Amino acid sequence: MTAFGQTIHQIRLTKDLSQQAVYSGVVSRSFANRFERGQNDIAATKLFKILDNLGISADEFRFIHRNYQPTPLAQALLQVERYYQQQNFPALATWVREHVNSPRSYERLVASYGDILLLAYDHSRIALTKTARIAYDHLRQTKTWSLQELKFVPVLVPLLASSEGVAALPALTRKVEQNCQRYQTAWGDPLHALPVLTNYYGTLFQVTLNYHDYAAAKAIKSKLLALDTQRLTWDERLSRQLWLGIWALFFGDAVAGQQTLDEITALEDRFRPTIDQSVYEIIRIRTKQARDYRAKLT
Repeated sequence: MTAFGQTIHQIRLTKDLSQQAVYSGVVSRSFANRFERGQNDIAATKLFKILDNLGISADEFRFIHRNYQPTPLAQALLQVERYYQQQNFPALATWVREHVNSPRSYERLVASYGDILLLAYDHSRIALTKTARIAYDHLRQTKTWSLQELKFVPVLVPLLASSEGVAALPALTRKVEQNCQRYQTAWGDPLHALPVLTNYYGTLFQVTLNYHDYAAAKAIKSKLLALDTQRLTWDERLSRQLWLGIWALFFGDAVAGQQTLDEITALEDRFRPTIDQSVYEIIRIRTKQARDYRAKLT
């Protein structure tokens, strides 16, 4: 594989930057020449300074260094998530089966994650398989999650509720919130942890509804409202409104909630193919459940 210095050289030339602009105050000119020829390694602290001078993040540099390709782990995750978003469950099941015994540890972990996705889809109570337990135990035992691990955490919600009961969910929620908070800075949410938290709250809301834990479901509104919308992407703002609209069907102004959901479906209807087909199904199911819930209260 190309040495880091050779990739830096290519980037520097592409951006039409001089060695002085990139290396001044970091390394000597002679070191920079050897580094760009692939003859010298460099300390991580100095590499980060060079990347700052190039205006490139470490993740982007790694992507370029791999000839503009994601890492093998990222490729595996993207494939699994693509199958799931397309609801192509036969293809997802095949991928899991082909990689569950892979010699590569990251492929075994992603296969376990994929198996959890298959188990969690449209099921309120789940029995852990041997494959799914790999990811489940990994996430449960890790004290502090990386951002990549945080993206897996929402699938823990139905598994934990099924194995330990909904009483175990508040502790998981606190851990998710604490881990997401670590990524918040005075300059915003640079690594996009809040979308993960928004997704988690949506999953938590649905699971508590599935288990008829209406007190816990009702309490989620305050968490959704506490999200800083200025730091959310368009998708997460829309998701937040979806959950607030469904919340209103159950516990608030049902007319206003229905209006919010109608506006969301009208937006989805404007695009072909639709942005997220699952939105229609979520709204259909939860609307009926909300009517039944309110009918029992009267």
